[in-house]
Amino acid sequence: MRMITFTLALVLSMGVHADDAMTMGMVEATGLGTVDMSKVRNKIQGKILAKRAAVVDAQRNLLEMVEGVRVTSGTTVKDAQLESDLIANRVKGLLKGAFTVEENIMEEDGEFLAEVKMAICLSATLTQCKTRPNLGQIVYASLEKPEPEQVFEPAPEVVEEAPAPASPEPYTGVVVDLTSQDFSPYYDVRMVTNQGKEVYGPGHFDPSAGGDWLHWSKSVATAQGNAGVVGANPLVIAASGTTEDSNIILSDDDAMAVFQANLKNDFLSQGKVIFVVK
Repeated sequence: MRMITFTLALVLSMGVHADDAMTMGMVEATGLGTVDMSKVRNKIQGKILAKRAAVVDAQRNLLEMVEGVRVTSGTTVKDAQLESDLIANRVKGLLKGAFTVEENIMEEDGEFLAEVKMAICLSATLTQCKTRPNLGQIVYASLEKPEPEQVFEPAPEVVEEAPAPASPEPYTGVVVDLTSQDFSPYYDVRMVTNQGKEVYGPGHFDPSAGGDWLHWSKSVATAQGNAGVVGANPLVIAASGTTEDSNIILSDDDAMAVFQANLKNDFLSQGKVIFVVK
C-alpha cells in the first residue's frame, strides 16, 4: 500500500511531474510501512521494522517527485540525471539527506502500521532549508554557463551615454514582473536582450556567496518587500517577452538599467533577483 501527499511550502506552485504542482521551497511525501509480526521477536522490533519500511516508501515517493521537477520547459531533473552521473549521484545524496517531518506508528489487532512524512528542500527559501542541501544547488551545477561573447556587456561609452535608472540611492536588487507573460518557474531561467545576450543567468551568479540564484513571488508588492533577497531598494522592471526555452526577454532600456544598477552594487552575483509570476 502506498500513499503520496504533497505539501506546498510556499504560496508559489509549479509542476513536479509534467503537469502537477510543485513548490520552489520544499516537497514532502508520506510513506507507509507494515511488518509481518510472525517474523519478528517482539513488538519493539515490529515497530522498528514497520518504521523502516515507511521511510523507504517515503524516500521512493520523494524521488519520483524530485525527478519530475522541471529544469526548463522541456527538461526535467530526471533528464539531467541521465546526462550526468555527477548529478545523478548528488540527487541520490540529497535523497539520503531527506528529513523527517512527522511520524506515527499505529497498532491494530496486533499489527503495526507506520506512517512517516519526509521532505526534501528544493531551495534555501524556507527557514528549515537554510542549512540543508537543496535541489536548486544540485541543478545549478549542471547548468550551461554562457561564453563571454554571449553575455550582455555594452561598451563603457555606451553605458555613459545611456540614461541611468532614476533613484536617489543605489539599487539593491531586481524585481522582474512576469505577470503579463505566460511563464512558469523553472530551474534554468535567463534574462536576455532581444539579441539573446544574457543579462542575468547562471553565468552571473557566484555560488560561493551562498543562497539561491532564483527566487519567485506571486506579487510585485510582496517581492519589493522581501528585503532579505532584493534589499531595501530593488529596481522593478517588466519582461517584454519570453522564449520557448525558458528565457525572459528584456527591452534594451531595461537591460541597460539592470547593467548600470549592478555596476554600482554587484547584486546579480549574489542572486538578488525575484521573478514575479501569475
